[in-house]
Amino acid sequence: MERGRDGEEELEEEEEDKDDEEEDGGPESALEKSPFQLTAADVYDISSVVGRDLLQLRSGPQLPAARARLQFRIVRVLEMLEALVSESSVAEEQLRRERDSLRRELEQLRAAARGSAPQPSSLGPDQMVIDLTDPNRPRFTLQELRDVLQERNQLKAQLLVVQEELQCYK
Repeated sequence: MERGRDGEEELEEEEEDKDDEEEDGGPESALEKSPFQLTAADVYDISSVVGRDLLQLRSGPQLPAARARLQFRIVRVLEMLEALVSESSVAEEQLRRERDSLRRELEQLRAAARGSAPQPSSLGPDQMVIDLTDPNRPRFTLQELRDVLQERNQLKAQLLVVQEELQCYK
């Protein structure tokens, strides 16, 4: 009798699990997704489904159906892995080609730079070369501009004070 009750309880738990799974797609829905849409949660769901199927292999009367279901799921997981690996290798090859192209371009630019006028290499990272004949060259440093603006603001404030005093005398 105990075994019958345990079996009934297991069936009830499975039905509850199936009801829960139908509400949000359940772990089985992860097997139906494209490999490129999988999330970490989907991987855990697939693991759960395969693990549950492995546990069902122990029971006798449902063994052929459970084995077939598990075999299908394992094949699906392998197909997903194959798709991911092939996509990964394609992306890797594209990145290799792009890297090689950028290296060739860099070498061409370096060769062109060697052929042109030598650049002074003694400049620091925050220094630049300025053409003194350029009419649009910077003439003041940022600090000098800040000082001028601060002085202008102080003079404006003093002008306002003087204008207010002048208004008082009128």
